[in-house]
Amino acid sequence: MKRFFHIFAIIALAFGFVACEGNETTENKEYKVELSADTASILADGEDSATFTIKVDGKATSEDVMIICLNDNSVLEGTTFKTDTAGEYSFKAAYKGFTSETVTIIAVDGEPNISVVLKADKSEIKADSTDTVTFTVEVDGEDKSSEVKITVINYNSELESNTFTTDVAGEFVFVANYEGVKSNEVKVVATAVEAPVQKSLTIEASKLRIKADGEDCATFTVMYGEEDVTATCEIRTTAGDVIESGAFATTTPGSYGIYALYDNVRSNTVSIDAYDPNFTSAYEIGQIYEVNGAKGVAYAIKTDRQNRTWAYFFSMDEADLQWSTENVWCNCISDKGSWNTYDPFDANYSQADGGVRDINNYPAFKWCMDHGDGWFMPSSDELQWMWDAISEGTHKFDNASVAAYNKLLTDNGGMPFVETYYWSSNETSEDMVELIAFMSDSIVCLEPFKTSVYTVRAATRVQLN
Repeated sequence: MKRFFHIFAIIALAFGFVACEGNETTENKEYKVELSADTASILADGEDSATFTIKVDGKATSEDVMIICLNDNSVLEGTTFKTDTAGEYSFKAAYKGFTSETVTIIAVDGEPNISVVLKADKSEIKADSTDTVTFTVEVDGEDKSSEVKITVINYNSELESNTFTTDVAGEFVFVANYEGVKSNEVKVVATAVEAPVQKSLTIEASKLRIKADGEDCATFTVMYGEEDVTATCEIRTTAGDVIESGAFATTTPGSYGIYALYDNVRSNTVSIDAYDPNFTSAYEIGQIYEVNGAKGVAYAIKTDRQNRTWAYFFSMDEADLQWSTENVWCNCISDKGSWNTYDPFDANYSQADGGVRDINNYPAFKWCMDHGDGWFMPSSDELQWMWDAISEGTHKFDNASVAAYNKLLTDNGGMPFVETYYWSSNETSEDMVELIAFMSDSIVCLEPFKTSVYTVRAATRVQLN
């Protein structure tokens, strides 16, 4: 082996560097030290050699530097290494107390020297699973990239090909191995990628009820994140009609779903009630009335597919109950109003043994029906109209409108709405039911089992024509 200084020489040199450096050391100056070799393997014949290059802060230098063999902590004299002992030798460069990454040289015994060189087309990629680094492996100058195994040293894993992508930020060190001969090491840095800001598209209406006279209209505000895109988005009805000038008016009574489209994103849907002006004196939304044997608050006027107009009311109170104590289909179908509620107890929908269902097995239904004839558990649509009304279509529980409705209820001996899930009468399976979240951002409940306990508020309706 080429003559080495002993490790004590390293210490002496290190002290010498500190003494000479003076002000720079006290200023804690840092240096980037890089070590590279012109080959990753040599013959263990005492003649074949590897030549090192040292760079400090990107510039090649031979002043005040040393190359340390980690096998025996000795210092290489000069910048070349040769040996007559086969094995793997690891080296680092040192400069004023700072060291490089490790470089490994393989000394091969009795075989012709094979040069295996690993190259990468880039040293830095984005950790986004798409940015790719491609490796080239040259064996004695010939491209053997498709035949050579490439290993990620610090992750102890092998690449399936000569390309690499990752979604993990950090440093990755690679080495190629050809017929037992290792290449030089190549480091690739994967930088973290900031997650894109998820913008939501939201639409709000100036009012949720308009007269069906062709003149009264609702206008809209559409926000894409913090950006107002009302003037540039497209606003449509759920029937597919484009709303021009951002204002909606109609002469046909009914309920209209309105949404916006912008940058290939669809917004939430707001429901606009267009009511016959002749019915305005009958019931006023947000007022308390005696209806079907109990007090209720008017919350919607809707026209159904048969062109019948209904005023809807919610109860002054609510309760936390099970939907049912058993898991069976009850044939509760959406958009059927009170008929929906009575299905489970209608003889036409009897159980397999021929008996009519026991209402006591359906606590939430029973509680609603106990309010009087015509009171029922609302369907999911009827419950959504209720949430639209008390939140003014914002679906935010801290909205001033929710506080106003709750004050109306408590001032008149009722119970306020709470930020929670409310039962609907719509089944999704024999053991699960649709819930409507009276919560900010409309959090989805994934497991609304019938035997669970959630909140229920009764409803009733009165036909206006």
